[in-house]
Amino acid sequence: MAEALILGALVGDAVSKLSDAIIHVMKTTSQFKSKLTQLQETVTRIKSIVDEIQKHNQVLDRPNQETELFIAQLKSAQDLVLKCEHIKWNFYKRYRQSLKLDDLNASMLRFFQIDVQLQEARDVKEVLVVVKDVQNRMDRSSGGWASSVPLLKGNVIGFDDRVRDLKVEVFKDWDVDDSVVVVVSAAGGCGKTTLVTKFCDDPQVQGKFRKHIYFATISNTPNLKVVVRNLLQKNQGGQQPDFTSDEDAIQQWGSFLGEHKSEVLLVLDDVWDASIVMAFKFKSPGYKILVTSRSTFTQFRTYELHLLNHQDATNLFRYSAFSEGRNECNIPDDLVHKLVKCCKRHPLALSVIGGLLKGTHMAKWQFMLNKLSEGFGQKSVLDLDEDMRLRLATSLDVFKEGSEIKECYLDLGLFPEDQKIAATTLMDIWISLYKHDEKGSATLNNLFELSSKNLATLLPIRKDSLAIANYCDENAVMQHDMMRMLAINISSQEPLEHRKRLIINANDQNIRELPQTINARLFSISTDEAFSFKWNDIRAPKVEVLVLNFMSKIYSFPQFMQNMESLTVLVVTNYGYYFSDLHNFPAPQYLSSLTSIRLEHVSISSISASILGLVNLQRLSLIMCKVGNAFDETNLKIPNKFPSLLELDIDSCDDFVTFPTMLCNLVRLKKLSITNCHELSSLSEGFGNLTNLEVLRLVSCSNLKSLPETMSNLQKLSVVDLSHCLHVCNLPTHIDELGSLRTIHTRGCTGLHELPVSVKDLCPLEVICDEETSLLWSHLKGVKVQVIEEDRFSTFLKIVPREMHYN
Repeated sequence: MAEALILGALVGDAVSKLSDAIIHVMKTTSQFKSKLTQLQETVTRIKSIVDEIQKHNQVLDRPNQETELFIAQLKSAQDLVLKCEHIKWNFYKRYRQSLKLDDLNASMLRFFQIDVQLQEARDVKEVLVVVKDVQNRMDRSSGGWASSVPLLKGNVIGFDDRVRDLKVEVFKDWDVDDSVVVVVSAAGGCGKTTLVTKFCDDPQVQGKFRKHIYFATISNTPNLKVVVRNLLQKNQGGQQPDFTSDEDAIQQWGSFLGEHKSEVLLVLDDVWDASIVMAFKFKSPGYKILVTSRSTFTQFRTYELHLLNHQDATNLFRYSAFSEGRNECNIPDDLVHKLVKCCKRHPLALSVIGGLLKGTHMAKWQFMLNKLSEGFGQKSVLDLDEDMRLRLATSLDVFKEGSEIKECYLDLGLFPEDQKIAATTLMDIWISLYKHDEKGSATLNNLFELSSKNLATLLPIRKDSLAIANYCDENAVMQHDMMRMLAINISSQEPLEHRKRLIINANDQNIRELPQTINARLFSISTDEAFSFKWNDIRAPKVEVLVLNFMSKIYSFPQFMQNMESLTVLVVTNYGYYFSDLHNFPAPQYLSSLTSIRLEHVSISSISASILGLVNLQRLSLIMCKVGNAFDETNLKIPNKFPSLLELDIDSCDDFVTFPTMLCNLVRLKKLSITNCHELSSLSEGFGNLTNLEVLRLVSCSNLKSLPETMSNLQKLSVVDLSHCLHVCNLPTHIDELGSLRTIHTRGCTGLHELPVSVKDLCPLEVICDEETSLLWSHLKGVKVQVIEEDRFSTFLKIVPREMHYN
């Protein structure tokens, strides 16, 4: 108290001296009168605010930091004002002094508008916390609150907009639905509990539910009797209610709601099973249930909690890394932004890494950035903090150890971050590893499951994709960066020679550390464009899946591929800017077990002979590849090309102009998919030799004008997809001879103006089309027409994720 009185006297003295100086100078010179008048007004305004804060500090027994800062400001201002007296006619000096006065006034205003008001707001918040705590105690003693909402920890950043959006969801249809359930869904560590806690603390929510907000943490193995007991006991004068069973406990909760005439908000935090929510769901006016879960429950409204935007992520990181937000070590902003990027905008990672760097000097920051940098072979944030890794790993507790779905989640770590993973690729892998069906239904089920648990994200797909014979062609998935890090971290717990999945972000050092014999079933190697190290002579006799990710114009396959006698699936992806020329592809005799190859953004001419000689290859996918003359029969002297090939997928290959005659001899081929090949103009007459073909997809081939008449030979063809083939103007004349045809897609076939007469004999037939092309089919008997309206994810000009350039 004495200190506060002394400081108060010092403030008054400093203000008086500055005011006297301003008045004195204005009397002796007229050069700076307007500037000094502004300064006088600013000082007067600030003093009244500081006086109020000084009173609050006396009550709160808080050090008078603001007053001390204000006194320092006043003394500096006094010195600057007195200098004005000695500047008379020197124009340059007057100009410079005038600028200094402007800066002084702006500085004082900033002090008033930012520092002082922030400190005042802090004090008000602390008083509110005290008042709220007292109110909570009073409510509990009177039986008002059943279960206290936890207090927020620290400064909550980036949640104001989220609280606003969540209020819209909870208050929506307030008078229509008797029992609204909203699920806040996100992966572990994203701030679900923080959001609902801040939601309960919102004044509008407080005003709506008053003291009738009930909060219960559920977790993985809830005891409903204990949960309901904690909810009800404070409403029964502190007496613990008695239940004979879980059903009895829930029933008593329902009875309590029936007797309760006010609005009630029940918050169920960390729910693992939707049945728990259903147990608490009763029809009662004004009764709302707010849930947090790592899973997405489709039967309830869902609020998906996304990662922070860059600005909020940066603010949270600064709050965690700097004391009271002050950058005392002068860490460059560029270094801060790079570390924020390494943390993937994930709240838990930002808080942990920021906390590890708090109070350290720039050398430690740079060392941390080097560890976490996006270069290949570096560590992840999970390698630096065990507690964070364990907290994220709880997201997997919903799966049994060794379960197939958990294994599928771990398999996603084979692919680079922020990249789409085709469902067909996963299907090939999971057919090999887990004996999935070839139609992809098991693959899709697993992807839906992973998506519902927020362990992966299913990307938007065509609206009619489910009608494509249950194939995975139109599906893709991406893995959240932190969840990918977790998958890699879990897969890397065992020694290199014993890992089931060996995931290598290659640099010279970690290649040297590879054991001579690898026992993994899945092997992923990622290299950047600077990688040039020669691979060791490694044996990998158990590897069934090999994923090669690289970023170079020339890529040489590792020579140890010749030792992979068990290899069944090969995925080769160039993530660089230019097409990549491939070299050193193993001779066919070394890859006799290979059944599936996916090549993306590469030139295949140099390896086509080797691929064509793979006698057991069943599926080939060419994605955004440079095909060239790879299938020119005059250049290939191989007697039996693709003798076992069942599926051929060609997508976004811009130099694929015509369907080669050589490929018309694939007598075992069951499925042919050519999509987004806008230069494809014709299919050879030999197309009719594909007599075992069951599914034909010619999607978004905008330059294709007609289908060969020999298609009528394809007696096993059951599905034809011509979606967005703009210039196809006719179907085969004898289309009625396709006795197995059951489904045809004609969405976006704007050039198709009439049908062959024989189409009337195709019965039964399902046609999937848009409103315009439906007019061609609607009059036909025995034809079921399904109209799918256009959507923005499926136009004939498919957006390719990277710009392609030919060398």
